[in-house]
Amino acid sequence: MLKGGGSENVGITYSLPNKDLDAGRNLEGVRKCVLDAVFKAQGKACPPYVIGAAIGGSKDVVACLSKKQLLRKLNDVNEDSELDRFEKELKEDLNKLGIGPLGLGGKTTCLAVKIAESSRHPASYFADISFCCWACRRGQLKYD
Repeated sequence: MLKGGGSENVGITYSLPNKDLDAGRNLEGVRKCVLDAVFKAQGKACPPYVIGAAIGGSKDVVACLSKKQLLRKLNDVNEDSELDRFEKELKEDLNKLGIGPLGLGGKTTCLAVKIAESSRHPASYFADISFCCWACRRGQLKYD
């Protein structure tokens, strides 16, 4: 995946609970983290965005897993029905922010939200948010 610096520079990892966001260790807490990350990014990462998020695991695991979500097809369906519903709801919420293309305002701030989960230690709950700009350049190489 070829990513520009803008979309790479605004990615962020949150540790939950987060007092500043009043975000707990649940999907509502993750929603607050994703909304916060995108609001803070504004137009810095070339929206409309594709958002990859990962929940659980250690810091390095969620960072890698959130980026892998950016490789999913925009119209795919999450195998976990609860996460699939959550992805769709978050996309609607993000588009209501009104950041729009290139941060100039408008209805389309986000093209897709892709979320994965991982096992975690009971003492830790991380959520990582990765951004990809509208020109999501990706390809694949197959070996025979």
